[in-house]
Amino acid sequence: MASRTTVDPGIGGSRGISVGNVFGRSANVIKDNPLATLGTSFALIALPQLLLGQIGLSAAVFDNIRAGSYALAGLYGIVVGLLWLIASGALVQATVAHDEGRPANPREMLRVGVSRCLPLFAVYMLFTLGISAGMMFLVVPGIMLAVMWSVSLPAIVAERPGVFGAFGRSRALTKGARWHVFGILLLAFVIYLLVSMAVGVASVAGYGSLGALTGGGQVRMPIPTQPSLVFQLLQSIVSTVVLTWFTTVGASLFIELRDWKEGPDADRLADIFA
Repeated sequence: MASRTTVDPGIGGSRGISVGNVFGRSANVIKDNPLATLGTSFALIALPQLLLGQIGLSAAVFDNIRAGSYALAGLYGIVVGLLWLIASGALVQATVAHDEGRPANPREMLRVGVSRCLPLFAVYMLFTLGISAGMMFLVVPGIMLAVMWSVSLPAIVAERPGVFGAFGRSRALTKGARWHVFGILLLAFVIYLLVSMAVGVASVAGYGSLGALTGGGQVRMPIPTQPSLVFQLLQSIVSTVVLTWFTTVGASLFIELRDWKEGPDADRLADIFA
């Protein structure tokens, strides 16, 4: 899809970028399409890990790492990462569909997620390498690049401008609103981190390893015991909700920035036929 022409934000609309706009849009995407969004995330991310845990693969990965072998862990990471990229692309497509005023279609979401998986991987790797390099120079350049490129992943799915074009599109959309973008992303990350920590603490308790972690003042690697399936399922559901919300926040930020710069689709059509 050809990228849109970026215009002065004053032309696109008077509504500014705010936490309420972005978080509200993200919540509405999930609320209006719970099965398509949460169901897709659960099926692609939580359920495979849950099933692999039940057949003992998670424990096998843990044992291999303890033995100094990382081949199985690497394969496991590739599979999980691939499914995460597909789910991310699917959730961006759900957000785009919501912006267009239509319900998210799981089949369409999966088709887009699979077709955009490799470009997403390329953008993600370049994004990670660029931020890491920036962080080496007193942190600030890394943060600046992270904000500037913050919507490159949604852009590669929603508009298909090419791998390098996605970074240029993100840079253009965030220009003039980067402090707002930084604040929104920081708040979203803090919320995500706090909830993830809570889930992690619950997971440690569920595995019964708190005593091994703190007992005797010695640092030891605990041998996990299998928690109940009900506990694992609840943990997976919470993780699915958090990850889905965080991903749709990024996609919603892209939509909000695009509407702010260029006006909503309805406004652009009205200008054309005026």
